[in-house]
Amino acid sequence: MNKGGYRYPTAPLLAEFADLSAAQIAGRFGVHRSVIVRWRQPNATLNQWDADRYAIMLGKHPGEVWHNWFDVAKKDTVGV
Repeated sequence: MNKGGYRYPTAPLLAEFADLSAAQIAGRFGVHRSVIVRWRQPNATLNQWDADRYAIMLGKHPGEVWHNWFDVAKKDTVGV
């Protein structure tokens, strides 16, 4: 496994809130509005633990938000 953990783009997570403002999304996740502004940047990512936590806050498995969730983990076990 990558020592820093896997990274997942924020776009699929934010797609769940297409019609909400940054302040509204921030309230949903319990973060400051500036965090959402950063997440809206084109190359913004979350580490695997934060991605997992935020997906769970939506009542979803992270694999429902990031469709490659299992593919990334599978790559780590190849050749073990």
